[in-house]
Amino acid sequence: MSRQITIPTQTVQEDIIVLEESPGNYIRVVVGVLKARSTAFNTDIPTKEYRITGADFAELIGGPTNWASDKPSGTYRNEDLWHYIDLQRNANA
Repeated sequence: MSRQITIPTQTVQEDIIVLEESPGNYIRVVVGVLKARSTAFNTDIPTKEYRITGADFAELIGGPTNWASDKPSGTYRNEDLWHYIDLQRNANA
Protein backbone atom coordinates (compact mmCIF):
# COMPACT_ATOMS: atom_id res chain seq x y z
CA MET A 1 0.00 0.00 0.00
CA SER A 2 1.43 3.38 -0.97
CA ARG A 3 1.18 6.68 0.81
CA GLN A 4 1.82 10.30 -0.01
CA ILE A 5 4.43 12.24 1.97
CA THR A 6 6.06 15.65 1.68
CA ILE A 7 9.84 15.74 1.52
CA PRO A 8 11.29 19.16 2.33
CA THR A 9 13.42 20.88 -0.26
CA GLN A 10 17.14 20.78 0.38
CA THR A 11 19.79 23.18 -0.76
CA VAL A 12 23.02 21.40 -1.65
CA GLN A 13 26.33 22.39 -3.16
CA GLU A 14 27.22 20.42 -6.27
CA ASP A 15 30.40 20.41 -8.27
CA ILE A 16 31.94 18.80 -11.32
CA ILE A 17 33.75 15.58 -10.41
CA VAL A 18 34.80 14.48 -13.91
CA LEU A 19 35.26 16.53 -17.04
CA GLU A 20 36.11 14.56 -20.18
CA GLU A 21 36.57 16.22 -23.55
CA SER A 22 36.64 14.59 -26.94
CA PRO A 23 37.69 17.50 -29.19
CA GLY A 24 35.13 18.13 -31.90
CA ASN A 25 32.76 15.46 -30.56
CA TYR A 26 31.43 15.81 -27.02
CA ILE A 27 32.03 16.82 -23.44
CA ARG A 28 31.14 14.41 -20.64
CA VAL A 29 30.49 15.89 -17.21
CA VAL A 30 29.92 14.00 -13.97
CA VAL A 31 28.33 16.03 -11.18
CA GLY A 32 28.38 15.17 -7.50
CA VAL A 33 27.04 16.74 -4.31
CA LEU A 34 29.49 18.07 -1.73
CA LYS A 35 29.03 17.21 1.94
CA ALA A 36 27.80 20.09 4.07
CA ARG A 37 30.62 22.49 4.97
CA SER A 38 33.21 20.31 3.25
CA THR A 39 35.06 19.92 -0.02
CA ALA A 40 34.55 16.13 0.07
CA PHE A 41 31.84 14.59 -2.09
CA ASN A 42 28.86 12.93 -0.46
CA THR A 43 29.12 9.30 -1.48
CA ASP A 44 25.60 8.60 -0.14
CA ILE A 45 24.10 10.58 -3.04
CA PRO A 46 24.58 9.15 -6.53
CA THR A 47 26.46 11.14 -9.13
CA LYS A 48 24.88 12.16 -12.42
CA GLU A 49 26.50 12.06 -15.84
CA TYR A 50 25.73 14.46 -18.68
CA ARG A 51 26.99 14.53 -22.29
CA ILE A 52 27.04 17.70 -24.31
CA THR A 53 26.86 16.77 -27.99
CA GLY A 54 25.48 17.91 -31.34
CA ALA A 55 23.96 21.38 -31.53
CA ASP A 56 24.57 21.97 -27.83
CA PHE A 57 28.26 21.14 -28.26
CA ALA A 58 28.51 23.48 -31.27
CA GLU A 59 26.87 26.28 -29.29
CA LEU A 60 29.13 25.66 -26.28
CA ILE A 61 32.28 25.84 -28.41
CA GLY A 62 30.94 28.75 -30.50
CA GLY A 63 30.80 32.44 -29.72
CA PRO A 64 28.86 34.37 -27.11
CA THR A 65 25.23 33.35 -26.56
CA ASN A 66 22.11 35.10 -25.31
CA TRP A 67 22.55 33.37 -21.92
CA ALA A 68 26.31 34.17 -21.72
CA SER A 69 27.12 37.30 -23.67
CA ASP A 70 30.67 37.37 -22.24
CA LYS A 71 31.47 33.77 -23.24
CA PRO A 72 34.73 33.51 -25.20
CA SER A 73 34.60 32.27 -28.82
CA GLY A 74 36.08 28.89 -29.69
CA THR A 75 36.16 27.61 -26.12
CA TYR A 76 34.07 27.49 -22.96
CA ARG A 77 34.35 28.11 -19.25
CA ASN A 78 33.41 25.43 -16.73
CA GLU A 79 30.54 27.64 -15.52
CA ASP A 80 29.07 27.48 -19.06
CA LEU A 81 28.56 23.74 -18.61
CA TRP A 82 25.85 24.30 -15.97
CA HIS A 83 23.54 25.76 -18.64
CA TYR A 84 23.55 22.45 -20.54
CA ILE A 85 23.34 20.36 -17.39
CA ASP A 86 20.22 22.31 -16.39
CA LEU A 87 18.72 21.91 -19.87
CA GLN A 88 19.17 18.13 -19.68
CA ARG A 89 17.77 17.96 -16.14
CA ASN A 90 14.70 19.95 -17.16
CA ALA A 91 14.15 17.77 -20.23
CA ASN A 92 14.18 14.66 -18.03
CA ALA A 93 12.02 16.12 -15.23
